[in-house]
Formats: sequence, structure tokens, C-alpha cells
Amino acid sequence: MNASVPVAAARWLVVYTKPRQEKKAAAELEKRGIGVYCPLKREKRKWSDRWKWVETPLFTSYVFVRTTEAERQEVLRVPAVVRFVYWLKQPAVVRDSEMETLQRWLNDYSGEALEVVGLEPGGRARIESGALMGRDGAVVERRGNRLVLFLESLDLEVQVDLRQTQITAADEPAPEDL
Repeated sequence: MNASVPVAAARWLVVYTKPRQEKKAAAELEKRGIGVYCPLKREKRKWSDRWKWVETPLFTSYVFVRTTEAERQEVLRVPAVVRFVYWLKQPAVVRDSEMETLQRWLNDYSGEALEVVGLEPGGRARIESGALMGRDGAVVERRGNRLVLFLESLDLEVQVDLRQTQITAADEPAPEDL
């Protein structure tokens, strides 16, 4: 009886793209049947004669792909893709739960998400409502109604306009964030 060889599960990996080619890379990867996620944000941009709302990538030059080890070479064949992002000499893997949280957060909330009161750089913030309820993050910077938080589990800085979700100061990290 042959021992069954375990099939490699698809994982979320991070891909570095050519500058300003994130949406093009995502479209080509999707066309090739590879799972891809390119988070977008809406921004109001000024042209010489008018203002216009445009969708821009949330992470410049990065796209997330859900792929197996066997499909990795196919990802690199896309002209807009430069390389995979590595962490400790291994492809950077994003956990499914983190991707679901990011997707849910971007789907449920507009860019104007939370309001900040009394939080200063170097402190910690706990989100009290919304998609990231109960999560802690390190406050990196405060710019008016915007707060830059460092999400340890993603090793990523996120800037949020905090108008719809309550935030409180947190003395220490929540147990689920460790």
C-alpha cells in the first residue's frame, strides 16, 4: 500500500510588484486562475480641472497571492511581478485569520473608521468596537484624526482615520495578540 503524499495547502504569500503595477498584477494573476487579493482604498485626488475619487492600493507595490508551492513559478511569470517577499529566508506567509480580518475590515469600514482621543506615540491602543474589536496595537504616530498603529501579528503599520470605532488606551498587549 502506497503512503499518500500530503498535498501542499495553499497559503497566502506576499508578492512585490513593479511600481504602480499592483492592480495590473492582480488582474493578470486572477486571469491565470491564481487566488489574489489587492486591498484598495478610495482617495480623493485633484486633477487640474476637477477632483476625482480613485481606488489606490492600500500597500504600494505589494499584492497577496493564495498559492501552493507548485504554483509559485506561475506567479513569477506575470510581467508585473518582481519577486516574493521573504522573512527569515522563507517566503513571507500571512495567516488565513489575518487575511480574513484585513478583508473584513476593508469591506465593513470606509477609510474614515475610528476616532482617537488622548493616544500618543509609544503607547498602546485597544480597539473597543468594529471588526478589530479587542485587538491591541502600538501607537506609532498621530496625525489629527488619523492614527498609525503597528500590528505585531502582521508586522505592518496601518494608518486609519478613526471616526466610527471606539479606541481606548491599553497598558499591555491583549493575550490573543501575543
